[in-house]
Amino acid sequence: MLDKIFTFVKNHTMASIIFYPYKPKGNSKVYVRCTLKRGMDFRLSTGLTIQEASLWQDGFPKSRAGAEYRTLEKKLRELKSHIEDCLIEVEQSQELSSNDLNSRWFKNVILSFFNEAPVEESNLLIPFTKKFIHELTNKTYLKKGRKEKYTQNTIDKYKYFLKNLEDYQTHLNKKIKINDVNSKFADKFADYLKTKKSQSINTIGRELKRLKTIIKDADFSGIAIDKSYNHIKGFEDETIVNFLTFDEIETIINTNMPDSNHEIAKDWLIIGCYTGQRISDLYRMEKSMLKNINGMNFIELKQFKTKKLVTIPIHYKVNDVLKKYNGDFPPNLNSKEVSNRTNLSKLMKKVCEIAKINSIERGRYNGVLGFYPKFQLIQNHSCRRAFCSNFYGLEGWTTPMIMAISGHETERNFLRYIDREDNSLSIQAAQNFKEMERKDNFEKEKQILRKA
Repeated sequence: MLDKIFTFVKNHTMASIIFYPYKPKGNSKVYVRCTLKRGMDFRLSTGLTIQEASLWQDGFPKSRAGAEYRTLEKKLRELKSHIEDCLIEVEQSQELSSNDLNSRWFKNVILSFFNEAPVEESNLLIPFTKKFIHELTNKTYLKKGRKEKYTQNTIDKYKYFLKNLEDYQTHLNKKIKINDVNSKFADKFADYLKTKKSQSINTIGRELKRLKTIIKDADFSGIAIDKSYNHIKGFEDETIVNFLTFDEIETIINTNMPDSNHEIAKDWLIIGCYTGQRISDLYRMEKSMLKNINGMNFIELKQFKTKKLVTIPIHYKVNDVLKKYNGDFPPNLNSKEVSNRTNLSKLMKKVCEIAKINSIERGRYNGVLGFYPKFQLIQNHSCRRAFCSNFYGLEGWTTPMIMAISGHETERNFLRYIDREDNSLSIQAAQNFKEMERKDNFEKEKQILRKA
């Protein structure tokens, strides 16, 4: 076998893989000429360019011309090795032979080197989506006038979307083309996610938003699309906020737990309710984040999701928890965040059940809207909602003050998060009415006393 491969590579590399600039000087595309044998001579663009074509010698850019030319030379040598490897695979294949090779095959070999979709797949939705996700790692977007990189969390969400799309294509038993996507396609895709995959309304709404983003990018890339894709709309289900009140948190604090795991979950629940942080940030809290500023104690951390630096004043009930662990945070239940989140959510429900937090409330349990004992509706995210909802409107607490701790960037999003309307001006007006009534009654009482 080794002799066979060596003979093939020797014959075909001798037949030649040569790079050359399309123009003799100036900015030029770089082409490759692959000659296998008489009658099999292929010339194709590599997709690479050289700034000055005259700086070319012996099949490659002159390395002495500068770093840019050395990088191009390295890339071309890697491409040559890639083509040779693909030729070896053909020789070893039971289905293909060198006689089957054509320009399209060579073009796809070049595209695969650059992780791009093959020619015949360029109009298909799933290959384009894979390419879109791959490119997210190097793309940026503007946020408040600054360039930001896409987080791994965002990339993972698109990978989840890709999995849904692949499952739907399997369900259809045919390849989905990019120009198949329109509002009718979106409705059928949404129905599949609901009936076959039992996904929540909010999840489906977000998947449709991602579908529209993918098609918009294809449109921008010059790929044929159905212009009616613009009618695709994401959506959200009714916001239902279930959280623990101050009295319920106090009940939990005063309830003994049966074992150490439930005690740890109880302590993290208390920290969450008085710091307003996501589980991804609770998971990363450590002693080094404890700061003393002007004689007061804080937790200082950069939020995982938003990368925003927050300085959280330590509530005395949180301080009581830290004292239990010699000035440190409780341990995590698992070394991996996803496993920790899952176990913590289950244990927090159990902690609330043990503490008899069982009033009947409207909410979603396993994605189904209904009326349930409150402990079934509690999860790790309920802690963050508890902080925001409990302190909102409390005397001495302004909305910007709460947002500075929770990390919400706009008041509109904050109010949606806690399912409250911005009725602060109406409340102030009602208070003014009460004050007017008090003064009016006071004047009437004075007049009655004068007459008396």
